[in-house]
Amino acid sequence: MTRNEDVRTVLSDRSFTRDVMGERARQAGETPGGARSVNMDGRPHNELRALVSKAFTVRRIEAMTPRIQAWTDELIDAMEETGPPADLVAHLAVPLPALAICELLGFPVEDRQVLSGWCERITRLGDGGPDQRAWQELSAYIARRVPVERAALRGGLAPEASILTRLVHAHDSEDALSMEELLSLTVVVLAGGLETTQTAIGAGMVRLFRNPAQLDKVRADPDLVVPAVEEILRYQPVIDVNRVQVATRTVRLGGQEIRAGDLVQVSVNAANRDETVFPDSERCDVTRGPNPHLAFGYGAHHCLGAALARLELKTAFSTLLRRLPDLRPAVPLESLGWRGGHVTLGLEELPVAW
Repeated sequence: MTRNEDVRTVLSDRSFTRDVMGERARQAGETPGGARSVNMDGRPHNELRALVSKAFTVRRIEAMTPRIQAWTDELIDAMEETGPPADLVAHLAVPLPALAICELLGFPVEDRQVLSGWCERITRLGDGGPDQRAWQELSAYIARRVPVERAALRGGLAPEASILTRLVHAHDSEDALSMEELLSLTVVVLAGGLETTQTAIGAGMVRLFRNPAQLDKVRADPDLVVPAVEEILRYQPVIDVNRVQVATRTVRLGGQEIRAGDLVQVSVNAANRDETVFPDSERCDVTRGPNPHLAFGYGAHHCLGAALARLELKTAFSTLLRRLPDLRPAVPLESLGWRGGHVTLGLEELPVAW
């Protein structure tokens, strides 16, 4: 599915589900087993989502604004000390989301590099798929953090409690999830908070560099950073794979009959270039509005971390352009290396000068 309307339908209609294996079992007359996962729909998904949603409320994310700004300034300070050319990926795109998600999860920020390394390995695709050893090592790390969070609960669950603290409380005091579910959900939140935003910062700057007239508009009018972020999210692919869902019943969509059990791929990247929704969609336009892109998904599985990602992107772009008004690529953009074989389409590096 590539049309915007059809993609929205598949992502939100109960005629389709992410839970491919569970649905296959149900259609075979079997009862799906195992732990709940975020790929499920309905009650299992809602229960897991509710356990972490309080950490991503607009109010909680807005309260992080000073911290995000301080981290961004500190990272750019260090980049300036290094001097041009400097790698924007290593100096800003990778560490900023890592700092933010570590704080939300309750992980020591000094562990962010090893955590990023594990996430990079578990999001690999292709031969062999995700690195199972990395998954095991990351799960073991989280398990070692559980007693620390458990100790923090002796005074009760505080409103500002970290995500992991909330999950430990849900496991210990409410019997709301198993240890397997706690570990899996923490990994999903961590990987989701790292990989996509890292890609969006680096690739987003490349997109602006490739459209100098649009970049000049944002430099001239800082208020354009907000619509520019939305346009980058629409225009610049971040996820490098098409999501696969399965039909739960026979339906007609896009003029075709889709039978119960059929697999359906949805291309969010194509939907974000649908001319019926985004006129002149092949042009990057930082003044575009409205901009109902699907970069964060749609429906019940809309990305929980959307507000955090928007804050990080807005802060990164606005601070870079304010502090380094002559920021420019230090190498030909055609020579940049893009990381393949992962869920996200990331830059290997982005040398910049100023």
